[in-house]
Amino acid sequence: MRHWIWAVLLATALLVSACGGAATPAAPAESAATAAPAEVAVTEAPTEAPVAEAPVAAPAGAGLLPAVNPLEVTGDIIVAGSSTVYPLTERMAERFRDEGYAGNITIDSIGTGAGFERFCVAGESDISNASRPIKDSERESCRAIGREPVEFRVGTDALAVVVNPANDWIGEEGLTRAELARLFSAEVTNWSDVNPAWPNEPVKRFSPGTDSGTFDYFIEAVMDPAFDKKGEEALLSAANLQLSEDDNVLVQGVSGDPYAIGYFGFAYFEENAGKLRDLAIEGVAPTADTVNAGEYALARPLFIYSDAGVMAAKPQVAAFINFYLTYVNDEVIDVGYFPASDEALTTAQQNWLTAMGQTAAAGAASTGVELPEVNPLAVSGDIIVAGSSTVYPLTERMAERFRDEGYAGNITIDSIGTGAGFERFCVAGESDISNASRPIKESEIESCRAIGREPVEFRVGTDALAVVVNPANDWIGEEGLTLAELARLFSAEVTNWSDVNPAWPNEPVKRFSPGTDSGTFDYFIEAVMDPAFDKKGEEALLSAANLQLSEDDNVLVQGVSGDPYAIGYFGFAYFEENASQLRDLAIEGVAPTADTVNAGEYALARPLFIYSDAGVMAAKPQVAAFINFYLTYVNDEVIDVGYFPASDEALTTAKQNWLAAMGQ
Repeated sequence: MRHWIWAVLLATALLVSACGGAATPAAPAESAATAAPAEVAVTEAPTEAPVAEAPVAAPAGAGLLPAVNPLEVTGDIIVAGSSTVYPLTERMAERFRDEGYAGNITIDSIGTGAGFERFCVAGESDISNASRPIKDSERESCRAIGREPVEFRVGTDALAVVVNPANDWIGEEGLTRAELARLFSAEVTNWSDVNPAWPNEPVKRFSPGTDSGTFDYFIEAVMDPAFDKKGEEALLSAANLQLSEDDNVLVQGVSGDPYAIGYFGFAYFEENAGKLRDLAIEGVAPTADTVNAGEYALARPLFIYSDAGVMAAKPQVAAFINFYLTYVNDEVIDVGYFPASDEALTTAQQNWLTAMGQTAAAGAASTGVELPEVNPLAVSGDIIVAGSSTVYPLTERMAERFRDEGYAGNITIDSIGTGAGFERFCVAGESDISNASRPIKESEIESCRAIGREPVEFRVGTDALAVVVNPANDWIGEEGLTLAELARLFSAEVTNWSDVNPAWPNEPVKRFSPGTDSGTFDYFIEAVMDPAFDKKGEEALLSAANLQLSEDDNVLVQGVSGDPYAIGYFGFAYFEENASQLRDLAIEGVAPTADTVNAGEYALARPLFIYSDAGVMAAKPQVAAFINFYLTYVNDEVIDVGYFPASDEALTTAKQNWLAAMGQ
């Protein structure tokens, strides 16, 4: 990204930090994760307290919570649960002790399920580490003993799938989720059962135990979609399977056998990278960038849980959780995980305040940025917008509201595709705002600069790409398609449906795709086709038979709704508008909904943007006013249009970009 935008983003991070928000670093440092013990780790208090008198100053990112002085905290704390969250909680306990806490924190690494058992049934722990949300049944168990679990999101983990370094048969593209599921299932004995080019040797499988949140997540994300919700049975009945709650046992098992495969939290891979090889999933390797962008398929939230009654009866527990939430983003990357979003961390801090019956700390400010008020009645002059057909309905809705509230000028909005929109904005210089369903490319930025424009990015929402078929299609079940199947259906290597699955009709696949100028097309190539065709996905798609391309999504809707053997894709809003004529498909077993998109579970979700230029916004104040209005009210309209809101963090950045562009 260009230097100017990086400067704006840095300014945003500093402003957000000053307001109490936690800035998310761009990439993790090398992990220094503390290895979880086989069963129990008891940490002892230091023999001498540090010589310090005042509370430690809260960092940028302390947010809503009152300051905690560890020197003033006494009493023991008992923690148990997830082996994945263990190293992060251990790091926070170590820092709490280093800054003066003289009590004892016992942290047992026993798995998420066993942790909730100890917290909700036995009532023996004060805090429960968890690598998945608490289940309804566990919550009911807590209530039966008078506890009401309070959830605190503390980070994000990427699950690493690992093999022995001697494994040279799996290429850089890694595994599809379907291949991964088969490798951990009873239907496969040897590697060659999945791919005849692979060794005719037994697959040695290493998995976290059934009490582990990592196990639960793997079943939910990988096995169940492939085995019709019977993924646990498929895995547990597989031969050569070793289960362990101790991730170090899994590391040793995979590193000791050339035909082994395993999975566990990314922090454990980072710590043992010299002994193991991690695999890309669906062509995407786990990195800070791919996890934060929602591109890596196997990422999950990390939590700690407590109870308001426990926190009141044992103030040392409340103090430690406060300290944890205040400083976690200083430590989480070094441990080997990724920060939770500012929004999630703010929610966690608010949960602490609610549990303690308190309000935000004096002087704590919202992480949001407020723009100056706009009166549409006072705005005149024309505005020209062009670009993405996906963003078009959202911009049209915001323009309609701007007019309804008094704007008397004219807004022209052309739906011509993201690429063509940037052409008009950056080459011809004819538009004031460019709608885009992907980030601007470096080549497009250079074109803008050549005519004296510096594009300013404003994130306005999130779109889920819908894959649709004719309602008469009864051969694809509720589990939908894998990404690998979807890629093949849009490729030249497939002519008939039966070429992908012999049980499907021996009829030609009729393909309907947005045109090559569309950001939707670019996203589909990047997310679906390139991983399956070694970065030659566009060639594989464009050379397919029975392919119709159009920048007009309505043409695609009509094409799919008119042919029982058709398949197409476009923005979710267009499916919503035409749901009676089409059937949308789950991808990797997950259908596009608000919940699955926001949780990062649906594989085909992407950001939506508008772009402008500071010079344009200064020369045409009506453009600046409209963008201000757009960013101020977009979350009132975005869901009704058929999309999903951008995160608070992304919207805050967009607003700060506006302020910077306006010199405010």
